[in-house]
Amino acid sequence: MPEGFPLPTSSYRELARIIGAYGKAPENSVPADVGKIIGINDSIVSANNGFLKAVGVITGGKKKNTTAAGKALAAAYEYDRQAEIASTWRSLIESNDFLQKVVAAVRIRKGMDESSLDAHVAYSAGQPKTPRALTGAGTVVEILKVAGVLREEGGNLVAASETSPPPEIVEQRLMPGDSMRQDVVPTNVLLPSTTRGVNLSIEVRIQCTPADLDGLGQKLRQVLKDFNQPDKAPGDEQETNPSNQPNGESA
Repeated sequence: MPEGFPLPTSSYRELARIIGAYGKAPENSVPADVGKIIGINDSIVSANNGFLKAVGVITGGKKKNTTAAGKALAAAYEYDRQAEIASTWRSLIESNDFLQKVVAAVRIRKGMDESSLDAHVAYSAGQPKTPRALTGAGTVVEILKVAGVLREEGGNLVAASETSPPPEIVEQRLMPGDSMRQDVVPTNVLLPSTTRGVNLSIEVRIQCTPADLDGLGQKLRQVLKDFNQPDKAPGDEQETNPSNQPNGESA
């Protein structure tokens, strides 16, 4: 069996709560300090500490401190900032050999179904095939999905392309009464190509004031409509428009 790696023992959701609690816990915390914050038994916190330390969320011995990445992740979970959650996990994954090997295994196989990947993670971590180990493996797989390094495709999980980074979640807030010009970035309109076999994407960036936002959607839809309307051959309009024919002359 491969050399051991400490898997989490909680579901992804519970692990996220524990990370959030570490972000609020004082320095040199013990599991009981963390457990009190979210109302769970300290044994549950302890069981996940090996994984959290291995991936760089916490550090220390019996008393734990939260790393800078752990604090950033905790804050992102507290405010449900999905882009920051994904980017922080990606940075942690990139510096962890075990998680990198999991992604590499999926890439080499050109995709794996989720149950097979759970079993592979548990085996690679040197864990027996028990419900607890498979729960932890499933949490690891969910983290890889949240980070965007794995994605679902055709019922399987595949490794995201190294040349195509996961899309960022962009938030734009316009405060009432704000007279400054705002860049709506990105305001991307993907215009499908009308030529078979060619994938054409055109990115449109729009700069506007808050007052200009009224009716902006309708204007963008008109751009799409105009782009997708096929060009007419010369003379087509004259042939199909009866108003161009002389009076009294039938077609």
